[in-house]
Amino acid sequence: MAYVRERTIESAWRMVLWNCARYGYSYRIKKGSYEGQLRKQLDHLTVVIEEPYTRPLAVWLPENCGIPAPTSEERIQQYFYDYLATDTKCDMEDYTYGQHIAPQLPKVIDLLNRSKGATNQACMNIGGQENIDLDDPPCLRVVDFKVVDGRLNMTVFFRSWDIFVGFPENLGGLQLLKEYILMQLKFPVEDGQITAYSSGAHIYEQYFPLVNLLNAHKC
Repeated sequence: MAYVRERTIESAWRMVLWNCARYGYSYRIKKGSYEGQLRKQLDHLTVVIEEPYTRPLAVWLPENCGIPAPTSEERIQQYFYDYLATDTKCDMEDYTYGQHIAPQLPKVIDLLNRSKGATNQACMNIGGQENIDLDDPPCLRVVDFKVVDGRLNMTVFFRSWDIFVGFPENLGGLQLLKEYILMQLKFPVEDGQITAYSSGAHIYEQYFPLVNLLNAHKC
């Protein structure tokens, strides 16, 4: 179990990687992505990011450091548009989050506007009972919005979460989704924090050497 509270997406990413490398448990995957690999995992992760709107959204790594950046500003923008904000998908995809989010967005915005933020109902579910039959069911399951002390906060739940690559791109895209909703609100409200939960936040075996390099100064 790990609790991380940081100001930015990047600082949270680094701390979550360190926590998983130090405190996670290891097991070999028998069902799921990268079957046969080892996966190091936290049994429960809570992350609070106080200022997720801080730019750049993408994590920064020095050039020639030997560690490829897991994402970029351009990829986060594309992820937001292709996988969160629109309901289209490629023929090779079973689903995108946007197929579930896009139809619910107008209702969420309307709920927030009609209540001026005084509601607990601005919550979107990802997937349905039929998704249990998919080879790779959705990892992101809940996206919730609440106005607290004049700020729009987002809470998300991932049943399974690739920390090294998925974490920074997912949260960057979700922050853009929050900013899109903020632009549609007709009452005074500021941008707020993101709280993310996962019962399966993990590092795949292929990233172990890179995570060790990132955390070498903490050993």
